Amino acid sequence: MPIATPWVRSLAPRPNARLRLLCFHSAGGGPSLFRDWATALPADIEVLAIHLPGHEIRFNEPCLTDYRTTVEQLYPHIRPFLDGVYALFGHSMGALLAYGIAKAAAEHGDRAPARLLVSGCGGPGTPQRRRGRADWSDDELVAELRRMGGTPEEVLAIPTLLEVILPPLRADYSIFESFADPGGPQLRCPVSVLGGEDDDITPEDLGRWWAVTGADVSPRLFPGGHFFLFGESADEVLTAVTDDLTPAIRT
Repeated sequence: MPIATPWVRSLAPRPNARLRLLCFHSAGGGPSLFRDWATALPADIEVLAIHLPGHEIRFNEPCLTDYRTTVEQLYPHIRPFLDGVYALFGHSMGALLAYGIAKAAAEHGDRAPARLLVSGCGGPGTPQRRRGRADWSDDELVAELRRMGGTPEEVLAIPTLLEVILPPLRADYSIFESFADPGGPQLRCPVSVLGGEDDDITPEDLGRWWAVTGADVSPRLFPGGHFFLFGESADEVLTAVTDDLTPAIRT
């Protein structure tokens, strides 16, 4: 097992796991979003959380703000962990980064993921309905966080916490909005697509992931809004993720 780095954190080391699941957080998030996954998923799966600079305990490092640059800087740190069976999971902005890493693996001739799982994010070509969020005022960003859910109200009410939360959120919105499909051949792995029934991301948006693989992606919708996977549908999502990864574990 490669040694963990500031960029890749094992949330519950499982040296005998048969599959590594690399998880990419949503805008403004961090590795802690997947803490429960690390112990709730089967013992054959080890959760490795991607940790971008400027987030959580890396708060004193400059944030990245460009999609292509982020993928290019991430890949060398992730590459040592791709020597065995692995899968990629990303939520919202994280889905685009997970996709970029899958494309980078193909570009470098490295092992392909056993599966790419994307959540709460439309596929390439989805219209961006809220642009310029990196330049929104603090009040506008707080209102957006309230609209999307997932951030406790008591956190949004503390100015000192907002001073920590909002800068990486703005940076991540810049990454999200600078996304451009790297193009090239379609992926050589199956793709799972998950979404919330009450999210702004429509089934049509989710269906656009078909283009990256050419195979049926059959989006699955779960009760809840944008952060459905950490709310009322958490157990159902974990079951779906486990079911999708089981074939790779058994090979």
